[in-house]
Amino acid sequence: MFLRGKRDRKAEMAKDPVCGMQVNESTQYKSEHMGKTFYFCCQADKSTFDSNPMKYMGGSQMSMGHH
Repeated sequence: MFLRGKRDRKAEMAKDPVCGMQVNESTQYKSEHMGKTFYFCCQADKSTFDSNPMKYMGGSQMSMGHH
């Protein structure tokens, strides 16, 4: 069985607000802003978000990411 020895629950996933990619919440690339945690696929996206978080907060202004 594939899940033998692993947790039965699925990994928690979140959407990278910069590129839109699905990211495992256990990623090392995280930022806290206004009481919410944001997760990123890479350091570049985290840095982009950190420089202007309000641009990405709503999710409607997604930039065309690098993925």
